[in-house]
Amino acid sequence: MPAQQPQPQGEHAPARQPVVIFTPLPPAKSGIADYSYELLDDLVAAAPDRELVVVSPQARSHTNRAWRAITPDDYNRSTELHNAPTVYQLGNNRDHVFAYNAFLKRPGVVVIHDFNLHYLIEDATLVLGDLAGYRRTMVDEYGEPGGTLADLRQLGYFSESQKLTLSLTGHVLRRATGVIVHSQWVYDRLPAEVKARAVVVPHHFAPQALHYEDLDREEARSRLGLDQDIFTVLALGYITPPKQVQATLAALGMLKKRGLEFRFLIGGERNPSFDIDAHIREHDLVAETTVTGFLKEDDFFHCIRASDLLVNLRYPTVGESSGTLARALVLGLPAIVHNFGPASEYPEGVVRKVPLEPGTPYVLAEAIEALMRQPQARQHLSQRARAHMLQHCSVEGSAQQYARVFERFFPLVPAPAQASPAPA
Repeated sequence: MPAQQPQPQGEHAPARQPVVIFTPLPPAKSGIADYSYELLDDLVAAAPDRELVVVSPQARSHTNRAWRAITPDDYNRSTELHNAPTVYQLGNNRDHVFAYNAFLKRPGVVVIHDFNLHYLIEDATLVLGDLAGYRRTMVDEYGEPGGTLADLRQLGYFSESQKLTLSLTGHVLRRATGVIVHSQWVYDRLPAEVKARAVVVPHHFAPQALHYEDLDREEARSRLGLDQDIFTVLALGYITPPKQVQATLAALGMLKKRGLEFRFLIGGERNPSFDIDAHIREHDLVAETTVTGFLKEDDFFHCIRASDLLVNLRYPTVGESSGTLARALVLGLPAIVHNFGPASEYPEGVVRKVPLEPGTPYVLAEAIEALMRQPQARQHLSQRARAHMLQHCSVEGSAQQYARVFERFFPLVPAPAQASPAPA
């Protein structure tokens, strides 16, 4: 990450045109907050003619930066910014309600991190008691049938699966002046008229990951209290059904029956609505499994360095690109992913791909066993993964692509010519 340089002040400072960016920031427990924070300093360097004004509920935690952070209330009072070019980082949860509401008032370029915004729309409407607002959005997306579905929901006729099939992204995409997505998989699913103003910017790895590249496995395992000699499989992130930890448990349960020994480290916070412990008991893996709970960043990277293999599955997917996977790959941790969704776009040899298995995960079990028994194959994956991420997924590269988006959608306005001084 480039060193922050003091900005010129006073009458001799060059005029920099503002770009407003709506996003959560740390300490919010949000991958998108981390993503934006990692990007901003490099974006200042990549777009020196722009003043980055970051609107965030967490603004008070970020002062003396090369970019300026203000709260949503500060923005509302700063009328000079209301016509400035604006970027909205949108994810599918309540952390982004403030950005979504601002987007509806003043559309701009939107970064789609999840190709489904139904949970976000719920948080922006139903959670706040705005039943009419939810119905309006459903009608905007799906016409009168959408309104009927909204009405039926209020009568109790609703299934959680509707949130996966009704993405509620169309009204955002139609209003956006430009769109950034993180994968070709999502780009291919955009409406034809939106593709013309859409750009793929691959998800970068967190640059702080490189601070841990010299941390050896023995030290990391000692810190975490793990056995030094046992093969360790890792899963990362908040534990939800789409992350398919239950499938990994089923595969590992089969391997235990074959006599293989291993440790399964689940590095993430338990989900009160998803009983992962029941799955651990079902597959007789209580002794082999550790659930860490929420990981602070330092512990997160120690888990990566302590492990031999990451299993990073995602089904169903709403097009999200995994920041945890990116961090693991740049540190050379071999990974197994589904050959489906954005993760399938990694080149062969960078990750090991397995098919979706709606029933018993036999192929996943075989893939894990093969990599357990083949250290040379793990070494090959490790080297290819690290090289690919360093070449194609750096934060500097992301910042340069964002700067090109600025040039395309927010062309610089020439400064008014200065009048020549009258001759003496």
